[in-house]
Amino acid sequence: MIEKEIIIEKDIFATVTCPQQAGVFPAVLLIAGSGPIDRDGNGKKGKYPTNLYKELAVFFTECGFMTLRYDKRGTGKRQGDWRDAGLSDLLSDAKAAAAFLQGQPNVSKVIVCGHSEGTILATDIAATMAIDGCMLLSGGVDNLMEALIHQRKQAYRELLEMPGWKGWFNRKLKVDEINEKKAEKLLEKMKASNRDTIRVQGIKQPAKWFREHADYQTRAALQRVTCPVFALHGNKDPLVDSTVLEELAGLVQGESEYYVVEDMEHGLREQAEPKSILKTKTLMKTVLTRPLHEEALQLMAGWLKRFLAED
Repeated sequence: MIEKEIIIEKDIFATVTCPQQAGVFPAVLLIAGSGPIDRDGNGKKGKYPTNLYKELAVFFTECGFMTLRYDKRGTGKRQGDWRDAGLSDLLSDAKAAAAFLQGQPNVSKVIVCGHSEGTILATDIAATMAIDGCMLLSGGVDNLMEALIHQRKQAYRELLEMPGWKGWFNRKLKVDEINEKKAEKLLEKMKASNRDTIRVQGIKQPAKWFREHADYQTRAALQRVTCPVFALHGNKDPLVDSTVLEELAGLVQGESEYYVVEDMEHGLREQAEPKSILKTKTLMKTVLTRPLHEEALQLMAGWLKRFLAED
């Protein structure tokens, strides 16, 4: 396996991996999820080192694909503040990376693979560019606002169902109603602003990012997708609503398939513990010591084989 760093459009630092032997290969573009995570899937100063995209890149390359992963703005070697970037900025970078792959003489096909928020970007690329395949990992169909509503409802449910005095106190205080009003108020402040970021109670918030995601209609984009689509969720993932994947076949114009893997969490790793959004960070310390879910890897490899067979 050969791995090298490249720079796309002057400031997009990226890593390309390809099989050791010379030849022409189909390529997979990895598009990261939300927050300050770099091309490998890691936060700053070693916090929560998932290495998810690095591990996926290695796996896909071992399957016979070239892969490309890149630093988002304000992460890795990339300058800037990640909170200044809106959806339009993230799409600009992702499309530049896709166009780069399409322009390479040793690339036969390009498959976009988005994880979490990256599924929204992958959907838009598949809807607006001549892409050969689209993979949606731990996301898809819902837009960001719908995903956040699902996450808040999951959190409220866990808070209200806590045993003993904690649950009683949360129900008495009506924490679900209080926190939902706070979330709606924050979103309205974002929408009312025309700045990239605003400060709310002293905390810098990505206003442009929220505004642009609130306006983006993922289902409408999916209706313009003609390439094959593959979607993958884990049943231990509290951040997504897997029932929306049932809509996929009725939205896209081409073929599609989706899977919900048992005992897999948002980062595609094994999780035997119960699903919980309130314990996500606590569980992460243990989950990150585990390998990527073997069934998920085999499902992805099986779907990707078609792109090797056609070359």
